[in-house]
Amino acid sequence: MLELRHVSRHFGGVKAVDGLDMQVHQGEILGLIGPNGSGKSTTVNLISGLYAPTSGSVVFQGEDISHLPTHLRAQRGIARTFQNIRLFSQLSVWQNLWAARVERGTGWSGWKSRWLASADQGRELAEQILEFSGLQGKRDVLAGNLAFGEQRRLELARAAISGAPLLLLDEPAAGMNATEIDELDQRIRALRDQGRTVVLIEHHMELVMGVCDRVVVLNFGRKIAEGAPQQVQDDPQVRAAYLGADDNDELMNAALAA
Repeated sequence: MLELRHVSRHFGGVKAVDGLDMQVHQGEILGLIGPNGSGKSTTVNLISGLYAPTSGSVVFQGEDISHLPTHLRAQRGIARTFQNIRLFSQLSVWQNLWAARVERGTGWSGWKSRWLASADQGRELAEQILEFSGLQGKRDVLAGNLAFGEQRRLELARAAISGAPLLLLDEPAAGMNATEIDELDQRIRALRDQGRTVVLIEHHMELVMGVCDRVVVLNFGRKIAEGAPQQVQDDPQVRAAYLGADDNDELMNAALAA
């Protein structure tokens, strides 16, 4: 579904992403992990179009989208959440969801489908997403007045309602309590069961190791490991990247379980 071919992104002399090759298969949940500053969010920004690659190419469903703007990538079926929440704070929960609906048509036909012909379907979908996210009772509340965990849920709901087949989730568990993380786990699995493909950036390793089908590990902008969760967790290079040494199993297991 998605392929990064020797992608690099440099900021002056800083190589935030350096020659990254990565594939995302349709229908999987792929975890993207690594220490702070390893290039995870930059990679998501390259996929979603916030950054253009310094070199290399981003290919989505067989098309090179490396230099397409963000809105055209969204039309093609890529949606995302952000590490720092970016809701329309002065719009209600319902209005945030309605604004996030994406129709694949363009021009007059796309406008008519979005705002006229599909109005009933749009309302029905929004109701389904409200139920999915547990926000039925908050539909008329301004997004800026939601509790932090509710705002996280609304960001996920807003990505889901877009209908995009590829969802990029950038630290969706940040600031959540244990119960909310368990519910997030269930929602990510439900999205996969609906046929969505998910790329999950997350520091909460229990969530990553439990929900992901495959994990890619970055360090200093390069891929250092890839495989099944347990395989990656046992990789000496991963242990060294997280702790600076590979011989302290007790500390490493604590780091990966934090």
